[in-house]
Amino acid sequence: MPDQYTQLLEWRRAEGAARGLAKLPLEFYESTQAYLAEVRRTFESELRENPGGKKGDLARQTHARASQVARDIVEARMSKILSVAFQGSIGGSRDVPNALPEERQLFDQLSRVLRGHRTAVAPFLDVGGASTAPPPALGLGPSLPGLPPAPASALSAPSAPRLTYVRVLKDGPAVEIGKETIELRAEDVLALPEERARLLVQSGLAELVKRDERTVTT
Repeated sequence: MPDQYTQLLEWRRAEGAARGLAKLPLEFYESTQAYLAEVRRTFESELRENPGGKKGDLARQTHARASQVARDIVEARMSKILSVAFQGSIGGSRDVPNALPEERQLFDQLSRVLRGHRTAVAPFLDVGGASTAPPPALGLGPSLPGLPPAPASALSAPSAPRLTYVRVLKDGPAVEIGKETIELRAEDVLALPEERARLLVQSGLAELVKRDERTVTT
């Protein structure tokens, strides 16, 4: 079995060659910390007893080299975990093959931080789930997150003022119209305030629906 320093060199080589995390023993962090602490105690003791001795100087050099190798391994793995955590925070796989327990904890914490940051500064990037969205306006289109429910009188008066009907021409990602986020599904008919409807039509995402066509799509 190779000595600890040689083993560290082999692990660094494997980590550098692997696209994902290389396979390391479960006790990697604990054993590496113990090894470096022991080498440090050795060279400090030797240098105290014999400041000019070769044994102490050799142990000091070994500690410096081993520390750098261990740093290379840890930082390479941290970089990979950060990349996987970012992908996980935007809906990618949360599977992290060969992650050690300490690294799995890091992955979970990074994912939460990244997801929280994304939600706080760019909520428009995420499409809300249908299960949490309010009912469709007038029962004619998809849910409009944040849009107040239509009054009961509107259901019996399709021609109520300030509402314009548009038909979505093609599926697309959610778009921001004013302060609202609207999901776009082809053939859905939306009842929107005039200004929002006009913006959708001008962007080519929807077309106006004539009054006698409104009952065609439900």
